[in-house]
Amino acid sequence: MAGNLPGPQGRDPAGAQPPRPSYYVRNPWRNLGAGAFAGASTMLTVTTLFYALGRLPLVLVGVSLVLAALAFGFGMYARRRAARIDAAIFGRDP
Repeated sequence: MAGNLPGPQGRDPAGAQPPRPSYYVRNPWRNLGAGAFAGASTMLTVTTLFYALGRLPLVLVGVSLVLAALAFGFGMYARRRAARIDAAIFGRDP
């Protein structure tokens, strides 16, 4: 049966290239940056809510603020790395 198929064996007769990986697969730092910013924002929102309700001591508010600042800092780092990878992918200066 294989002899009845048109075109060379094992190749696409139209010569189509295999699909390229998605942009977000080639540049995973985009997703990490967005996740870090979302995490920092969520942490600050939950901290504010529970502190306003009187369920969170002030010491834990400080710890939460430090963790949110670290997440935000990582998000800034991830944005910078993503810009460098974009520059390499698209062939322009960072």
